[in-house]
Amino acid sequence: MGRRKVGFFERIGYIIEYIFVVPLAKLISLIPFVWIKGFARFLGWIFFHVNTRDKKWAYMNLGIIFKDNPLPKEEQDRIVRQLYRNIVRFGIEYLKLGRITAKNYKKYARYENYEAVENTAAAGKGGIVITLHLGNWEYMGSVSAKLGLNLAVVINRQFNPYTDLWLKNLRVKKGKIKCFYNEINETMGLAKHLRGGGTIALVADQTYYFKPIFVPFFGMPSATADGPAKLHLRFGSPIIMGFCYRDTDDRYVFKFEDPKTFPSTGNPDQDAADIMTYINSRYEEYIRKYPEQWFSLLHPRWEKTTPEEFENIDFDPF
Repeated sequence: MGRRKVGFFERIGYIIEYIFVVPLAKLISLIPFVWIKGFARFLGWIFFHVNTRDKKWAYMNLGIIFKDNPLPKEEQDRIVRQLYRNIVRFGIEYLKLGRITAKNYKKYARYENYEAVENTAAAGKGGIVITLHLGNWEYMGSVSAKLGLNLAVVINRQFNPYTDLWLKNLRVKKGKIKCFYNEINETMGLAKHLRGGGTIALVADQTYYFKPIFVPFFGMPSATADGPAKLHLRFGSPIIMGFCYRDTDDRYVFKFEDPKTFPSTGNPDQDAADIMTYINSRYEEYIRKYPEQWFSLLHPRWEKTTPEEFENIDFDPF
């Protein structure tokens, strides 16, 4: 993907969207932290009742995740209602990214085994942190960068070029995170970052539409990106699984597992499949523990499960 051409009237529409969205977002960012929970409860209740299109995926996904021990309808409803609250809460917190600093972050989060990331970075081989859309992964990256980690992330370009630039600048200026687009022309910069001993953070828990590989995820064949595996095999940078979830004290936990490396067997396709299968298996544990904090519960993760279903997909709208 890359920068696409935008027609005159389409551009006018994007400008109008930008003029509306950005001031509204800045206004919302003024909400005090102590009010966010109540605000999220109110808006989450509304979204739960009106967003029927995406809500159906949440119930279908819960059926797959807990197929061996099905949840009663009341428990499913509780999880989905809480999911909407958490999404609203994340959205407001994200807009306040610049308010979280290296000095005050302990009010909102705590680390577990952060030395796994620090030691890997100190070794100079770069590190690949694999996380997922759980809890507040943006805070986990931003706080780590503000503590001195040379961190970069891979992002997808938005259709609206103006809101895309605004969101990217929010991560870069307020979050202190380097950003690379998920595009061919950004590959060199990403490789240079790793070769220079930098750390990159990737998410791979959603359906990947551009030449995916199919590996198990909750027992289902799942269209999965093999980029994390290819980066690991090419550069030898250790993989560190990182998870963010909100704990009972209402603070986030930034939890990291010890670094892991996978030997090359000479069969790159099988090696990539083995690595991504491992990553999915680690995802499964935390998703089962915190389904109401996994935002991809609203994503049609298992709508398409065979290679044939991806043959005619327009994977590059840009």
